Amino acid sequence: MSIYNKCSVVCAALLLTLQPFVWARIKLATLPQRERVEIQLDNGRYTLVEEERIVTLLKSTAQGNNLIDFAWSNTQIDKNSIQFRPLGISEGDKFRPIKKAKTAAGQEVDEVSVINVAYPPNENALVWEVYALEGCAVKVRVSYLIGNFNRIFSYRALANKDETLLTLKNFMKVQNYAGEDFGSAGVWAGFAERFEKWIGQQDEMLMLLQAFVDVPVKKTYLFDWYTYGQLNADKPFASRILMYYVLDNDKKNKMGLFPLQPGKARIFIQDGKGGEAFLGEDWARFTPIDDEMKLYLGEVQDVVCTRTIEKNERKTVRGNLFDQEIIVKYEIENFKDKPCTLRMLEQMNRIAQEYAGFSHGDVEWEKKIIGTSRDITFSYDDGGVLPVLQVELPARPKEKDKKVEKKIFRFHFTLKNMW
Repeated sequence: MSIYNKCSVVCAALLLTLQPFVWARIKLATLPQRERVEIQLDNGRYTLVEEERIVTLLKSTAQGNNLIDFAWSNTQIDKNSIQFRPLGISEGDKFRPIKKAKTAAGQEVDEVSVINVAYPPNENALVWEVYALEGCAVKVRVSYLIGNFNRIFSYRALANKDETLLTLKNFMKVQNYAGEDFGSAGVWAGFAERFEKWIGQQDEMLMLLQAFVDVPVKKTYLFDWYTYGQLNADKPFASRILMYYVLDNDKKNKMGLFPLQPGKARIFIQDGKGGEAFLGEDWARFTPIDDEMKLYLGEVQDVVCTRTIEKNERKTVRGNLFDQEIIVKYEIENFKDKPCTLRMLEQMNRIAQEYAGFSHGDVEWEKKIIGTSRDITFSYDDGGVLPVLQVELPARPKEKDKKVEKKIFRFHFTLKNMW
């Protein structure tokens, strides 16, 4: 920035007559090095930079005040975001707060205050006019938003051999392409701990934000007919089943310190021999506190679910208004040697469109309980028209001569007020 590609602030004493402010800047001394720099990365587009410096001010007179010149080049500073705040006046080896005081004429004023800000034409610069009751050294804070300072979040998940507990490490990668050498700076993501790092131009660094250890993990399986459709011609009523690790981002489950940002997740499992096996990669979505993080592991071959429509009956309400009664039947086989949980997502708007020709927004519906449907647990994590039906499946029989039991579940509901 400035002619040295550095962010420079120059303090000048400018003798002015009583005529209006004019564009004449006499740079007497370059401001000393930054005393402190804080970089905040809670916005994906712009980075907030706050720096503190010590400026020596001359006593203001009738002829003029102090001018502080802030100039930059080759950087994407948002000019409208730049702020200048006097923080304290040097007194001994410390800085005390700025106080109210009286001038020789008896007027009460701040000892140091910003009177005016002006923008030189055709320059990446601005000039603050600063009043000082007496000559002094002042600690000031300059803050601004800057572009090309990036942060990327990522995760590394390691499950134990039994897939009951998991260690999740949350990383933040910082990339400084802003064209500025910040030196020693405090770096904060807007959550988690603050880091003290040396930030030079073109630097990239990886920081561990948090390690969540021994987090209880649920292994779930998802069947979504309308998203994935027919498995193949030989199994026209079966569809893909996807496997996930599910983590609860709350304190009860040893997480819940802050919302988890979107980022790539690499997933591993302990192999029982002191090593690790790679399971796959997923893109973790933004996960607020008290929400679930789902990590995709792949397709399952040893759980089979077929879905058929057992009942589809229309009942006239009045005029062209009708209700549509539907029963969806699921036949499920678990060939695993462990029990598992299968979640079946139904898209009610798609069902209404396919079987009732309804395409006028979100459908109104109500569920009914019949027979084995009582074994189904309902949740509405994705909204009222995307119910998730959850069923518990026993492990396959240990005896080789016994067949896997086919579990049958029914989802009975009525689509209301169709037309």
